[in-house]
Amino acid sequence: MWDSEPTSGLWICTTRLGEISAQKGSTTATGSTGGFWIGLWSPDGQSVACLGRTGSWRLWTYDSQQDRWLQSIGTSGHTKSITDIAWARDGSYLLSTSSDQTTRLHAKWIRSGTSSWHEFARPQIHGYVLNCIDVVGESQFVSGADEKLLRVFDEPQSTAELLSELCGVKGACERALPEAAVIPVLGLSNKALEPSAEPLQDLGDQVLTDNALQSIMPDYTRNDKLHEPPTEDALARHTLWPESEKLYGHGYEISAVAVSHDGLVIATACKASSLDHAVIRIFETIDWRELKPPLVAHSLTVTDLRFSDNDCYLLSTGRDRQWSTFGKDSEGSGLFALKAKYPRAHSRMILSACWAPVEVGEVFVTGGRDKAYKIWNLQETGSELLDTFHASGPVTAVDILRPLIQAMLVLAVATENGEVSVVVLEKETLKVKSSHRLEDQ
Repeated sequence: MWDSEPTSGLWICTTRLGEISAQKGSTTATGSTGGFWIGLWSPDGQSVACLGRTGSWRLWTYDSQQDRWLQSIGTSGHTKSITDIAWARDGSYLLSTSSDQTTRLHAKWIRSGTSSWHEFARPQIHGYVLNCIDVVGESQFVSGADEKLLRVFDEPQSTAELLSELCGVKGACERALPEAAVIPVLGLSNKALEPSAEPLQDLGDQVLTDNALQSIMPDYTRNDKLHEPPTEDALARHTLWPESEKLYGHGYEISAVAVSHDGLVIATACKASSLDHAVIRIFETIDWRELKPPLVAHSLTVTDLRFSDNDCYLLSTGRDRQWSTFGKDSEGSGLFALKAKYPRAHSRMILSACWAPVEVGEVFVTGGRDKAYKIWNLQETGSELLDTFHASGPVTAVDILRPLIQAMLVLAVATENGEVSVVVLEKETLKVKSSHRLEDQ
């Protein structure tokens, strides 16, 4: 902010808002804001809002008692298309990945008389486009990007305490968790930080002293007054999750990932143009090893993976227009084998699929670029197409609400043009009882 000096008439800088990174080659995860694109004054001149490349509005309000500008909660969000989302097991928070190379955690801020959803952490700030994500446990998730490996992240103590205090999320903060995480300059792997670590940690080009380590630790981990969600500065620098595992095996960029409901196995797939790479690899989460051999059914990229509610079946869809189902070995080995597949199930590639609740039977839904979504019934002798419906555009996502509502299935269908429709199906006949499109709010 600039003001005219009364005696000389010169314009001098009176206030500087934001931070300037002192590290060469830094990213948003190591202190760089990337610059501001626009700044706006409030009508009363007591607040300033700025929009930057990280996708957030930053807000500063003048405090006359302290004679300084204080940063307030702004509005944040992804800057490019969201590629995948995953709910926590208990529904307490939502994880999202995007083409803007970030993973973000959203939760409900509960306070007296009201509640609202905010971004509470930015667990992953990556160097590649992020394509898929799923939750492994109550404090762990796995994500895949435009690289040949998957990365597993653990919730740090700072995020657990923040969610517990402001959102009422209990459990994770009661266990021993890493304090926080930092990403080295020009690095891709988030490193766990412990304030009592000895000797000093060497993170690539950075050698952290005790004072530097404390400056990296989130401010709210040393503050007893947890009263609001983190600001953009804290989100971009202090809410990373430490990386605990890497899963190797694929030859191309990761395209899909799914975790079983019991959290014991992970199914993954990568982009492919041949049978050799269009395989599904299964990893178990006890010692993070691959269960071989990989599952073979598709000839092109697998676009979606889904486990049934009882984890007995794995459903896959692909660019080759077919779906496949794999059944778990009855001997308890944890291995899956091909049970059924349906070539040319859609006239164009299949983009999404979901299972119905187990009380309905072995029923699932597929949606494709042919502007259709179909209901299927898996049987011992094969499969049966129960019904076909048409949407206004290519169907990019389908899912069914749990649990059933008055013996009715509630199916959500999303299309490429942004429309979301809700279809209510009867449990016994799976016939449509009602259907309507959600209007923009």
